Order: sequence, then structure tokens, then C-alpha cells
Amino acid sequence: MDAAGPNQTTPLTARELREHIEDAFISVSPTVVDLLDAAIRSHARPVVFAALNRLPPRRFKSVADVLRELPDLPNGPVNP
Repeated sequence: MDAAGPNQTTPLTARELREHIEDAFISVSPTVVDLLDAAIRSHARPVVFAALNRLPPRRFKSVADVLRELPDLPNGPVNP
């Protein structure tokens, strides 16, 4: 992780999650495993994986669909 990125204590935001999983939507309706793979490829923080592991085991139609399952995430900046 570079020095400009969020640190381990910065809360996860919807915007940060979106940045790590949006590539999974290149394929049709990704599963949680596909979202986790995208997070791995983008070198996401552990908090991203924790949020993704809270998702129900189903296919998702969009990033917005994922975010509806995680309504507690603030929609703040990636680098506050």
C-alpha cells in the first residue's frame, strides 16, 4: 500500500469498496468469491474483505446491489 492510501484504522467507505470490486462486474453477475478475487487483485485492506464476507451467498447485478447489502457503510472519500 502506498503512503497516500488509507491506513488500517481508517473506516471503510462505500467509495473505497466500490474501487476494489468494480472490476468484478466486467463479467456477468459476480458472486462473493468473484468480489473477493477482485479485492485481492486490487490489494484491498483487510476491512474490505471483512465487509465482503458479510454478504449473502448470491450473485450481484451491480456495485449498487452490493452496497444495498451493506447499508452501514458511509459514502465518504477513499482518502479522508
